[in-house]
Amino acid sequence: MQASHTAPTPRIGGVAVMAGMLVGAGIAFLQGQPLYLILLLTSLPMYATGLAEDLFRHISTRVRYASTALSALLAVWILGIWITTADSYVLEWLFYFMPAAILVTLFVVASYCHAFNLIDGLNGLASGTGILIAAGLAAIGAQIGHAEIITMSVITAVSIAGFFLFNYPFGRIFLGDGGAYIIGYMLTWTALVILHVAPETSTWAMFLLFFWPLADTLFAIYRRRRKGVSIDTADRLHFHQLVLRGLEIFFLGRNKRTVANPLATSVILPFVTAPVIAGVAFWDKPLISFLALAFFGVAFVATYRLGLAAAQGRLRRPRRRWPRNMSPAE
Repeated sequence: MQASHTAPTPRIGGVAVMAGMLVGAGIAFLQGQPLYLILLLTSLPMYATGLAEDLFRHISTRVRYASTALSALLAVWILGIWITTADSYVLEWLFYFMPAAILVTLFVVASYCHAFNLIDGLNGLASGTGILIAAGLAAIGAQIGHAEIITMSVITAVSIAGFFLFNYPFGRIFLGDGGAYIIGYMLTWTALVILHVAPETSTWAMFLLFFWPLADTLFAIYRRRRKGVSIDTADRLHFHQLVLRGLEIFFLGRNKRTVANPLATSVILPFVTAPVIAGVAFWDKPLISFLALAFFGVAFVATYRLGLAAAQGRLRRPRRRWPRNMSPAE
């Protein structure tokens, strides 16, 4: 996506990320850990569609979403892994029916892939978020004592980090849809594998790790529904865009986008980190994880609304006019 830039930039950073993942997957396979390679192979329909959008454009959102669901279905069929619990008495009954549980799994995977694409609007934001989530997954993998999960998380983090060095702070290359999708896909499936091999892991804790793309996407859907437009209609009201414009309005002034862009990422990433830390700390505590998720959700919405109100108030404030021959300092 990466809308907050000022010069034409290649959108094929996902090729580099995929290349790094393939190298890591090959090494892991030779060491007797095939899961990462299998997941990468199942991702090919989704990745090819995303890359086609980066290169040729005009691939509809529905086609890209369907290809992501197809990749997820291949993974479910090959691995026999899907979501089996919601850590909720209200929704638990749904997962007793395998077809329903598989449909929910496809929806979760596809939605998170597209959520990563939605937050790809600043240099380093989507990739930085991906690295933080991968670190959180590795930490949970260490706590449950599962070496392959640690390997998977490290491969993802290192592959993203190679791209991050060229994307942040100056945005020499962008992830594109293919890059955002493959990051979201591998991270989401790593989380699903954790839930499968360690049932004591809280589903709410996983949501905490993925909080930022989840919150931004849900709030975008809410905004668009409230306006009466399609949920796939693009807008410039994402949280990261609000922070970017706030920096320009209050501190930097206009025509400072090259500074405001990476600075906005630096402002946001600590807020991305906080729920990840909570998810790791409360990985096996469903109630506390749920309460933490609710807290961060309320904080996200409240911060967004306060920031939007402050920015609108500043823009509407009439400027004081001075005589032509007099400066404000006089």
